[in-house]
Amino acid sequence: MKTSALEKYTVRDVLEYRGNPQLNYTIGDTNTVEEALALMDIHDIVSLPVFGRSNVNSAMESFVDIVSVYDLRDYIIQSKDLEDEVQFQLLSGRPSGNPTVLQHSVGQVVQSRKHASKQISASASLEQLLQLFTSMGQHRVLVTDLDFGSEFPETTADENTPTVPQSQSQQNQKPAGNRQRGRSIDSGCSSSTVEYYEGGHVVVCGLTQYDVVRFIQHHNHELWHSLDASAMEIAMERMPRGAASLPQIVHLSIRDSALSAMKRLRDTQVSALPVVDADGRLITEVAGTGIRRLRSHNVGMLGKPVLAFMFNLDLSVAHPYVVRESFTLSQIMSGMLRMNYRRAWLVDQEARPISVISLTNVLQHFL
Repeated sequence: MKTSALEKYTVRDVLEYRGNPQLNYTIGDTNTVEEALALMDIHDIVSLPVFGRSNVNSAMESFVDIVSVYDLRDYIIQSKDLEDEVQFQLLSGRPSGNPTVLQHSVGQVVQSRKHASKQISASASLEQLLQLFTSMGQHRVLVTDLDFGSEFPETTADENTPTVPQSQSQQNQKPAGNRQRGRSIDSGCSSSTVEYYEGGHVVVCGLTQYDVVRFIQHHNHELWHSLDASAMEIAMERMPRGAASLPQIVHLSIRDSALSAMKRLRDTQVSALPVVDADGRLITEVAGTGIRRLRSHNVGMLGKPVLAFMFNLDLSVAHPYVVRESFTLSQIMSGMLRMNYRRAWLVDQEARPISVISLTNVLQHFL
């Protein structure tokens, strides 16, 4: 690692700092895409552990995988019938009444993906965790080989973080023998006890990029000059060696439709794109998480310009987190964590976006 002070830490250290989550956000593989979007929207989360039965006669549900809002977005916008429904609602102002992709099951989304959630051992090094996050495009990873013991802290999460009741199907689930359906989590720390026995726990946990950035910031007193890198230096680190400048950033105009914005997010494999005015100045950002507000009755909003889409679905059009070239990594990380941002937009003197610094870029700096 570039920062030797972090070499002594393991995945378990990050989990212990994050704490044992108390949240119960889960979705069944037979639930619909619309139900998954609604659950994510209500609790402001970006991923859900998926549980399902291996066969119809099984009394217990087992952990299947984690589905993210980006998985749902990509599945929705590649639907062949989506644009027909969008156009119908735009012209008529009402749903067509035909089944849409939102009625597909979460299980269909999981099966359609080309990848499954990545796994890492709790005993693996922090460096290996950073490599998984930065080189494989992962926003969250599953952690194996971890037993919760009495030494594991209850929680270090915000004490105001609400707990969420289980779904009705989960409430009706009866334990079989000495097994019990476990708990699972939100996008903060994806930790869930899948099942357990009297002899001990079988635990499936997870971590997000945000968790790791919090952990590193907690140890900033050990990092010294590593946090002094400027915003421009961080942005240039992902460029090929010898590159003299940053490429022009992909952006959206106020005339672009929400559907075209979502397609561009998918094609560029980024979590957000800047929306600029006629002079190229930053207005706001369009994030993939905006699709959480999509319902069968408002699919037509995807055909509207991005700002109209955001206003009609009550999405925040507030100015995003902006940094200048001279901002240090320490300042950028502090701002992200204090204001709960997933990215910072690097702008020039005229407020035109020239690059984005994501959580991935922050973690990459320490490798």
